[in-house]
Amino acid sequence: MRRLLSKDFFIFLMFLVMSAVFWVLTTLNETYEAEVEVRLEIADVPANTVITESLPDTIRVVVKDKGFNIVKYLYFDNMPVVRLPFHMYSGRQNHGGVTAGELQKILRPRFGETCSILSVKADHLDFYYSHGAQKKVPLLFGGDASAKTNYYVMKVKVVPDSVVVMASQEALDTINVCYTEDVDIDNLDKSVTKEVPLARIVGAKTNIPRAKVRVVVDQLTEAVVTVPIRAVHLPSQTMLKTFPARVDVKVSLGMSMVGRLRPEQFSVVVDYFDLAERSPKEKMPVRIASKPDYVLKAWLTVRDVDYVIEHTQ
Repeated sequence: MRRLLSKDFFIFLMFLVMSAVFWVLTTLNETYEAEVEVRLEIADVPANTVITESLPDTIRVVVKDKGFNIVKYLYFDNMPVVRLPFHMYSGRQNHGGVTAGELQKILRPRFGETCSILSVKADHLDFYYSHGAQKKVPLLFGGDASAKTNYYVMKVKVVPDSVVVMASQEALDTINVCYTEDVDIDNLDKSVTKEVPLARIVGAKTNIPRAKVRVVVDQLTEAVVTVPIRAVHLPSQTMLKTFPARVDVKVSLGMSMVGRLRPEQFSVVVDYFDLAERSPKEKMPVRIASKPDYVLKAWLTVRDVDYVIEHTQ
C-alpha cells in the first residue's frame, strides 16, 4: 500500500513539474515590454580635452520582445558598454551629444532580431567639454545652518575655500563662485563637520566633487561691560558732561567670547544735535554707536542721562 502511494505521488509530482514547465514555456513565448539598462561611454577623447559634463552613465531602453529574450536581457546577458567616439559626436561651442534616434540605431544590432526598441529614457543625451580652459573661484556653502535654542552658529567654514572650474572660456566668463549643494544642517548644539557634494554647474566640471563644511556652534550667554559715555558733534569751545559718566552695556554672545570683552571695544555716545529737539531740562538719550562683531546683541541699562554743558573761551 505504501509503495502504491509513493508511486502515485511520484506520478503526480512529475505531471505537476511538466505542467509548470509547459506553463513557463508558454508564458515566455509571449511578447512583453521591459526596460533594459545600457551603459554609455565617450571614447577616444583627445589628450588636450576634458569632459566637463559627461553623458549619463546608464540609460534605460524600453524594448519589446519574446519573454525568453526579455529574461536574457534582464538577468543573463550583460549588455556591453556603448562606446561613442568623441570625434563623431562632439559639436560646436564645446558641446556635443547624440539623439535618441541615433542611439536606437546603434543599439539595434545589440539585441535579437525579434526585438523592437520602443524608446530611450535618459535625463539628457548631451555632454560638454573643454580644451584646457580653467578658472579658480571661491567655494561657498549653499545650504543653511541653524542651532538649538540658547545656541548660535558662530561661523560656517568650507574646506577648501576655492575650487578649480573647467569649462569653455565662454562659460568660465560667467562663473565667479561655486556653491555646495543646498543642504540644511539644523538643530545643532555642538560644532560639526560634514562632507557635502558641490552643486552642479551645467557645462562645467570642478577639480573636486565634494567639500567639507565646518559649522562652529557656541552656547549663548549674557554679560555686562561698563563703558564711558562720549559726546559727539560738539561745537568748538563746548564741553558736555554726563551723569553718570559711564553706563552698563548688556550683551549677548557666545561663551567662548566672554574673555575677549573690553570696554574700549564699544562706543556709547550722546549727540549734541539731539539738544535742538529737546528742552534744556530734559535728559539726553544715550545710544550704542558700535560694538564688536562677535557680540550678537547689545543694549543699554539706561536710556537717558543728565548732563551739563560748559562753554570755554
